Amino acid sequence: MTAPLPAVAAEDGAGRWSWPISPPRDDAAVAVRPAEARAVADLGVRNLRRLQYHDPSAPGRRVITRLLGPLEAVNAALDSPPTPHRRRAMLDVVAVLLTRCAETGRTFWGWTETEWFHLLGRTQAEFRRHAPTWVGDEVRPYLAAHAYLLGGFNEFHRLGSFQRLTLAWRIFGRDRVNGEVARLRTVLVAWGYRLGRDEDTLLPMVACQLFLLNRSPHLEDLDTALFDRVRRDGLLEGSRLNTLHAMQKRPQSGHAAPAARPLAITSTVPNAAVTASTSTSSIPSNTSESQNDVPACMNSTITVHSRPRHRPTST
Repeated sequence: MTAPLPAVAAEDGAGRWSWPISPPRDDAAVAVRPAEARAVADLGVRNLRRLQYHDPSAPGRRVITRLLGPLEAVNAALDSPPTPHRRRAMLDVVAVLLTRCAETGRTFWGWTETEWFHLLGRTQAEFRRHAPTWVGDEVRPYLAAHAYLLGGFNEFHRLGSFQRLTLAWRIFGRDRVNGEVARLRTVLVAWGYRLGRDEDTLLPMVACQLFLLNRSPHLEDLDTALFDRVRRDGLLEGSRLNTLHAMQKRPQSGHAAPAARPLAITSTVPNAAVTASTSTSSIPSNTSESQNDVPACMNSTITVHSRPRHRPTST
C-alpha cells in the first residue's frame, strides 16, 4: 500500500515559492560608492527612518537607489500584517542596513555570515548593544529576514530562542507553510503519530527549521543530505529529533507506508483463535513528548478467544 503526500489543494493559491530577489553578478556591487556614503550621512536618521516630517524628495534618496531598491523589494516580499507597528519595524530595518553599509564601505551583498551574526546578536540584548540607540526590539526579526534573503544567513540556531515558525511564515508565506505542514499532518495522523494532531506544536517548529535550512518550504525538496546534516551538526535534540525522524519517514510518491511491527503471540489455550486489534486507546494519556515518534499502530491490544477442541464424531 502506498501513501503519497496529499496534493496541494488548487484553491490554496499559494503556488511554489521562489527567491524574491537575485544578487548582482557584478563584484563592483559590493563596494559602497563615495556618493552613496555621503548621501546616507546627509539624509540623516529622520529621512532614513522616514519619520513624520521627513523629506520624501530629498536629493540623497535618488543617489542611494541602488542600495534602497533591494531592501524595499525584500520588505515587499514578506508576509507581514500591515500594522503601523510592523510597518515601523520594516522601515527601521532599511535605515539600519543603509547606515551599516555607509559605516563598513560595503553593501549587504558582500557581508559575511559572521557580520550578519554580529548585527543580529546572539540574544535580543546583544542585538541592542550593537544597534543604533533608536532601534526597537521589534526590528530584529525583520532584520533576520533580510539577512536570510540578502545575505544567505542561515545560522538561526545560534540566535537563542528565535521564533523560526514566525520567520518561516514571514519569508515563505503563512498559507504556504501551513499548507505544507497540514499535508504532513494528514499522513502522520493516519499512521497514528501524536505529532500529527492539530494541537501538537513540535511538528510546525521542526518543519519550519528544516524549510529555512533547505531554503525551500516544500516537502518534496527535503532530502537525505539535509536530515543527515541536522543530526551531524546537532541542530535538533530531544523530542525534536524524534519529530525529525517522523518527518524523514514521510511517504513520497511510490514509497510504501511503514508496516506495523509484527506481533509475537503466545497462547496457552488449545486451538485458540487469536486476533490482534489496533487501538490508540491503549496508549497512556500521559505519554511524554519523547514518545511522539511511536505510531499508534505499534500499540496493539491482543484478544484471545477460546473455543473447544474439535472432537471427531463416532461412527
